[in-house]
Amino acid sequence: MIVMQYEIALPADYEMRVIRDRVATRGSSFDDFPGLGVKAFLIREKGRHGAEGNQYSPLYLWPEVEPMWRFIAGDGFKGILASFGWRPIQYWLGLAYTTAPAVKWKTLKSVTREQVSIDAEIDLAALQAREIEAAHEVAAKGADRVARAVGLNTQSWSLVRFDYWTCEQSALPRNSWSYEVLHVSAPHSADLKPT
Repeated sequence: MIVMQYEIALPADYEMRVIRDRVATRGSSFDDFPGLGVKAFLIREKGRHGAEGNQYSPLYLWPEVEPMWRFIAGDGFKGILASFGWRPIQYWLGLAYTTAPAVKWKTLKSVTREQVSIDAEIDLAALQAREIEAAHEVAAKGADRVARAVGLNTQSWSLVRFDYWTCEQSALPRNSWSYEVLHVSAPHSADLKPT
C-alpha cells in the first residue's frame, strides 16, 4: 500500500466555497477510478478547529504503484496542475492499515493526521509490529474511528498516522490536526490488505 497526499495552501481570504463546489461537481469522477483504494477529499478552514490557514489536501490510499502512477501522469493530476499549479506530492510506504468491520467509507466526516520522527537506532520490524498492533486496537474499539493508515517516509525517517472518523471535527480529540471530509471515493478499498 502507498499513502499519498498533496497539500494546497490557499490564501487566508480564499472563498472555500470554491473548493466545496469543485469537490461536489468533480469528486464522484473518482468513484470508479481504476486501481484507487480510497480517496478522501479533505479541507482545513482558517479559524476552524485549530486551522491557521485554508488548505485543500486530498488523501489517497493506493493498493499498488501502477494505478498511482497512472493518476499522477494522467488526467487525474492534470486537473490539479491546471487549477493550482505544480504541487509536490508526499507519499509514504504503507506500514500498517486496518479498518473496522464492514467500514462504510461514505460515512466519513473527518480525518486526523499525526506525524512522528523515528529514532536512528529504532528496530524497524519492532516498530511495524507496534504500529500494526495499535492500528488493530483502533479498529477493535469501534465507535467513531473506523480506520487507520500508517505510512513510513524513509527519506525523513518519520511516520504519519491517518485516522478516519465518522464524527465531526468538533468531536475529535483536543489539539488534533484534523481535516473535514467533503467526499470519499473508495472503488477498490477491498484491495487494500489489512496488516
